[in-house]
Amino acid sequence: MKRFERVAAGIFLVIGAGAAYLALEMGYGSVRFPGPGFLPFWLAGLLTLTAAIYLLARRGPDAAARPLWERDTWRRPGLSAVIMLLFTLLMGWLGFFASTFLLFLAWLILVERERWITVGAVSILGTLGAYILFAVLLKVPLPKGLLF
Repeated sequence: MKRFERVAAGIFLVIGAGAAYLALEMGYGSVRFPGPGFLPFWLAGLLTLTAAIYLLARRGPDAAARPLWERDTWRRPGLSAVIMLLFTLLMGWLGFFASTFLLFLAWLILVERERWITVGAVSILGTLGAYILFAVLLKVPLPKGLLF
């Protein structure tokens, strides 16, 4: 796996260096009066520096090959995707309150396997917190459903 990470870091190193060169051609300007290439130059420089550090950190031999997904590792991501799909589909029918409460409930029971007291507290407080954030503070119109 390290080999592919080194290749990716090398590609980003070349892209960053090329972008920095092109940004300098655009006109760097100065710190007091930046030109059009000022910000792109520094962003490309950060990309180049990050790629170089990552490339140096990935030196050495590759680890032994192992499968990317073990036998039962598809269960949680698949279950998470199904829960999010159901949340999306139920939002228009049940409304924000009920579907968000059911999202927290299903996620904590089926995916995270938390204790019941945690499931109840997070489901109630999470739904109220999301409502306060979106409806009250951000004034986002939330879908009304059967219950609310």
